[in-house]
Amino acid sequence: MPEVMTLIGNRASAEWQRALGVIRGARERSRWFDHLARAYERYQERRGDRLAAAVTYFGFLSFFPLVALAYALLGYLVGVSDEARSYLVDAVNSVLPGLADRLAVEQIAQAKATAGVIGLVGLLVAGLAWVEALRESLREIWGNDPTGGGNLLVRKLWDAGVLVLLGLILILSVAVSTVTASATHGMLDIFGLDRTPGLGTLLRLLALGIGILFNTLIFLVLLTRLSGTRAPWRRVLRGALFGAIGFEVLKLIATFLIGHTMRNPVYASFAVVAGLLVWMNLVSRFALFTAAWTATRRVILRADEEAAQAATEAATGEAR
Repeated sequence: MPEVMTLIGNRASAEWQRALGVIRGARERSRWFDHLARAYERYQERRGDRLAAAVTYFGFLSFFPLVALAYALLGYLVGVSDEARSYLVDAVNSVLPGLADRLAVEQIAQAKATAGVIGLVGLLVAGLAWVEALRESLREIWGNDPTGGGNLLVRKLWDAGVLVLLGLILILSVAVSTVTASATHGMLDIFGLDRTPGLGTLLRLLALGIGILFNTLIFLVLLTRLSGTRAPWRRVLRGALFGAIGFEVLKLIATFLIGHTMRNPVYASFAVVAGLLVWMNLVSRFALFTAAWTATRRVILRADEEAAQAATEAATGEAR
């Protein structure tokens, strides 16, 4: 028996070394694959899965109160406009593949739409905890000090600004998609082209393009404002586009994965909660991997190194 186990172990070790050799060869032949490998190594070295778990935890805690908070505030700001608030519901549903039909977002929103000022402030704290966890995780992936230093109040105000900006971008993306689709359908009806073959696919591609555009903007905000990078936004743009396209692909995959999770009898009555947690964890992992992919680009590494060196030289000059 020991001889058999030794033989199996040797065989497994040989196969593993062979697999590593194949990967090394692929990295030498393809710069794109080598970059993916470097991003994965950075993600693993920085314990990306654990960081994503923390982001998921705070994201789940803040999801329901933030929907209620946004619904209430949006109502106050636009004179209790049903259309504007419907954009919020559509925006939330648009980022919940396979969950939109099972999660009554509008009922959640209306549950605390009459909350007082003190209650709204308390709800906002939950969202700030999520942004803080995301900021520290992105900085950790990037190789910067997770806390970022500085004044605590200033950091909280900065996190609040990022939270509001992300919400506005999400709502605006749905509004633009809705208006664009409505205007396009109207023009097609006017010219009698509404039944032309292939236009349905064209409209879906248009909606996808708008989604990618706004997703790129969201990732650009996250990567430039929260990661602590010194690289200019133009160099970070490719990473934001990588994240935006990957997020759309992830939504397609997650539709099947979350659907399977929610149909699992093990989860029974809390299937929606389980599906929401699975989706949030997938998004958190992918966002941190996108950060690792962007941070390991050579132009980003050079920009951060040059900025750090310039800061060191400036500090040395002042000390003299």
